[in-house]
Amino acid sequence: MLLRRVCRSGSCGRAAGGFTLVELLTVLSIIGVLVALLVPAVQIAREAARRTHCGNHLRQLGLAMHLYHGARGCFPFGFSDLEQSWQAMLLPYLEQNNLYFTLIFQEDGPGNWDSGSPNTTACQTVIAVFRCPSMAAPTHVDFNNISQRVPSSYNGVASSLAASDDRSTIPAGGYPQVALEDYPLDGMLFGNSCVRFEDVKDGTSHTALFGEMHTDPFMIKDNQAMDYWYIGLPQTAGWIQGGRGGTEYSEAIASTYPKLNAWRDSAVPGVLAEISFGSYHPGGAQFCFVDGSVRLVGEAITPEGYRALGSRDAEAAGVGF
Repeated sequence: MLLRRVCRSGSCGRAAGGFTLVELLTVLSIIGVLVALLVPAVQIAREAARRTHCGNHLRQLGLAMHLYHGARGCFPFGFSDLEQSWQAMLLPYLEQNNLYFTLIFQEDGPGNWDSGSPNTTACQTVIAVFRCPSMAAPTHVDFNNISQRVPSSYNGVASSLAASDDRSTIPAGGYPQVALEDYPLDGMLFGNSCVRFEDVKDGTSHTALFGEMHTDPFMIKDNQAMDYWYIGLPQTAGWIQGGRGGTEYSEAIASTYPKLNAWRDSAVPGVLAEISFGSYHPGGAQFCFVDGSVRLVGEAITPEGYRALGSRDAEAAGVGF
């Protein structure tokens, strides 16, 4: 007869395996720490990829600018007295010929911006190269009587001195009496501009051609929206070269007079915040320079150095280091 050995607790063999509550909490704490370390790293990597993608957009637009200059002998206007913007003029050099040839370049006949007009349809067309991947704004926005309008991430550099869209809205307090409606300006892209390489006295690698904007049509500061668009600028209607009329030129061009990302600073008046460059990337904004290079300009840049980037002849404009 076989006798079985009866084991009392702790008297023989090995206890059944398992986790104690303390061990479980320790493991969960370690997992939490690892996740806390991993998530920011993933977010940083994704933002770095988006910034690189954005830089590629700027390079494509810079190449289109050079092709336009090669064909026309100068860079395109920032905006025209027929309400088109510089982005419209680049369409043939961005494989958008079909869209370009639908545009109306005249004031008579049907309204250029009536619902269903070819120009309005163009403003509703998504063109990926004009959008930064980090931009949080919707793809389409009903704005200024254009339904389903497509926001843009990039504005032309018009001036190093402009302190508002219009002379009449420049704030008191010693700001330069220069506005985006003025002609001529000291930047590269302004109303009816036709700037050539040889006009860039500061060097093509030291002069910004266009740059990023912190586009947010729903952000309003002092009744000014941070809204930027491409192809058409209906509110500039009535502008006369060398005169006054129209408004909202900042929908396609901007100034390096206000500091980078001025929208963040509550002390900056809305008319300056609206015309300032900025981005959704941390630390600054990317610019395409006249030579076609793309660089991140950091927020730590001095005001004098930053303004000099916005002028094709900083000494003549009275700005610089």
